[in-house]
Amino acid sequence: MDQDKGDKGEDPRDCARDALSGDRWTAFMGWALKTVIALIAIGAAAASIPYWERADFPVTSLIIYVAGMVFIAMPLCLYYESLLKAHEDSRVPHPS
Repeated sequence: MDQDKGDKGEDPRDCARDALSGDRWTAFMGWALKTVIALIAIGAAAASIPYWERADFPVTSLIIYVAGMVFIAMPLCLYYESLLKAHEDSRVPHPS
């Protein structure tokens, strides 16, 4: 009578497969976030090249860097953080 402890209709292999695909997606998003941050930094540095020989401040470089970090990297970072939090919550056993 008390033999069925798991959720009915849920195969443990499906849960493991979902966890593995979730881990892959989280790792991919971490890699994507780091890549985007590097590309923004490289773009900002490339925009500042014409200003290296002059005393002018490279405003274009600053705009590229700040806008890229605020509007592109920050949402990716928040999404990545939510993925990590979801994985942490799913791995912690809930008291029954």
